[in-house]
Amino acid sequence: GNSNGGGTINGVSYDFVFPIEIDVPGGGIQKLQIGYNNGENPFVTAQAFIDEHMLDQGYLAQIADYIRTRVGQDGYVPTIGAEGVGGGSSSGGGASVGTGPSPMDYTLTPTPAYQHLPMRGYKSFEAGADMKTLTKVSKKITEFNSALNTNLSSDEVTTVLGNLVSTIASTNRYHATTISDAELSIILKMMKHWTLVNVFPAMDLARLVVLHPDASQMKRSEFWNEIVCTAIEKCDLLLQNLNTVEGPAKVAIPMLSLRLFANSFRGGSGSQLAVESHLARILNCVDKFITSDNKNVRLAAATVLLNVSSHLKSIGKYDASIPDLFLSLVAKVLNCGNYETEAIVRTLVALGTALLVDDVFVQKAKSLFGESIQPLASQHGGKAASVGAEITQILS
Repeated sequence: GNSNGGGTINGVSYDFVFPIEIDVPGGGIQKLQIGYNNGENPFVTAQAFIDEHMLDQGYLAQIADYIRTRVGQDGYVPTIGAEGVGGGSSSGGGASVGTGPSPMDYTLTPTPAYQHLPMRGYKSFEAGADMKTLTKVSKKITEFNSALNTNLSSDEVTTVLGNLVSTIASTNRYHATTISDAELSIILKMMKHWTLVNVFPAMDLARLVVLHPDASQMKRSEFWNEIVCTAIEKCDLLLQNLNTVEGPAKVAIPMLSLRLFANSFRGGSGSQLAVESHLARILNCVDKFITSDNKNVRLAAATVLLNVSSHLKSIGKYDASIPDLFLSLVAKVLNCGNYETEAIVRTLVALGTALLVDDVFVQKAKSLFGESIQPLASQHGGKAASVGAEITQILS
């Protein structure tokens, strides 16, 4: 055993035991030990350590990075058992893991903890997942279906749609119910082939179905990929035909598309992958409707920005075009003057969360916003002002 070797803490054996020193108020130092096993996610280990010792949540990334450095792996999740780490190599097991700090010289300095930032998890639009509303939606679908050439079969519009609606309405049973491929396929069929005037009930159904865990799991990612792309295409088509589209579709198509995108982050790993894969296209879609006269469209746009920021914070990677695109949309919301308080708060939290993704966002935001955030935020009440103050702190 070298200093990085295994050991026990409170009778539990670990592949590695590392010392950690915590600065405590009043200038003292608390000496602790963290145990780590090959193959564990350092963030999970770090979170358990924080919970056990009731430490500041702001330490999470520092502790995880420290574990990675000590174990000698740069990867997000260490694939231990690789050459020179934890056995199987010519260097004699874990002996080559002597890189990084020597024992007892790693002291944590707290990162600022914010009250409102970052956003954790996702906001969604769940209203309407009840039998009364869904019966209206399926009636509308049945009515439109009889008037269209690309229609659903009588079985699809009665049995399949009926089953889907009753499953979606039973929100308290989502953990125990499943959504069939046949049920998903009628949504895609309607969204792809129905006209702009007729398509919105299918979009409403899609934005609710994505919140069902079985419907949005990873094996369904290709389905959601098609749904997301089709929604974007319908929005583009609407803009090309604004003068000829009559009735509720003008507002319903952008509103329901944006709600669908927001809910897709909240859904399962399959729908998340779909929106993640088309992030730039989704943000461009938001851009086209961001100054909408309709407050429901505006709130949906702000919620997409919020969920995008939360997702970027959790995955930590993005295409090079995303920061400029994202920040320009935030600027449009904050400067256009017609956003309600709740939508402004969501947009400010989105901005603050994005600033905690990495320094690229911070530097770009500094040049874009300067010191304008606090005065803008202060016009929208107490919560907006305090989020604005946290953003100003990050940018200072």
